[in-house]
Amino acid sequence: MEKSSFFNSVNGDRKYKAEEFARYFSSFIGNGIFPNPSTNCQVLSNNDMTVRILAGKAWINGYYYENTGDMNHVLEPADSVLDRIDRVILRWDKLERRIYSYVKVGEYSSSPKPEALQRNVDAYELCLADV
Repeated sequence: MEKSSFFNSVNGDRKYKAEEFARYFSSFIGNGIFPNPSTNCQVLSNNDMTVRILAGKAWINGYYYENTGDMNHVLEPADSVLDRIDRVILRWDKLERRIYSYVKVGEYSSSPKPEALQRNVDAYELCLADV
């Protein structure tokens, strides 16, 4: 079947869904953080139990994300004996219809490993930093 897009509507005969635009953009824009400036979505320590994500832009599966200002995330308290690796994530969530950042908390272990990234039809995660 042939398909073409995006033509102006005449009397409402052309209606396009967000998925069609995302499919179009994903054909030439890959998943990731915009490279310019180099600080886009950079994760920095606040020297306490928080991290700061700097302003920046990203694309996931053809969908656009923008953080317009610095944003803080609180880290959960550490264990007194075991270590863990948390991940600062950008998550494309199809069910919630949005992209958002959050901290994916790791498991306590004497040999910690970061949690796997979810990448399926419902969600796609990009790791910004391991903490």
